Amino acid sequence: MIRFFVVLLASALLIGSLTWMAHELLWIAKLPSFFYATLFFITFGTGLMFRYLYRINKPETFVQLYLMMMVVKILAFGAYAFFIVLKDRSGAVYNIVFFLICYFIFTALEIAFLFQKTNRDHTP
Repeated sequence: MIRFFVVLLASALLIGSLTWMAHELLWIAKLPSFFYATLFFITFGTGLMFRYLYRINKPETFVQLYLMMMVVKILAFGAYAFFIVLKDRSGAVYNIVFFLICYFIFTALEIAFLFQKTNRDHTP
């Protein structure tokens, strides 16, 4: 589990650094106005969900709990995305593109690490 959090934090730092560098090199016109909040919120939310799912010791209910957590995650992140669009309509494109990039990268990491855990738990 610690390995996931190290990779999660390293990914957050890498995404943040690359986005900052892209802005400095003028590859993107401006940083998203919710840059730090989005990075923190998605990193924290993904880590919290992973921690909860990693501790489940009932393989027969894992899939149902995972799907339920994904629905909760999508609703919470969707509400956050709606909030940032309402607060900064002019920067909505930058904010939502950054949000989606972070969301997909962190969700892929989460799935990869949970897949490793479930395979390890089910191998004889």
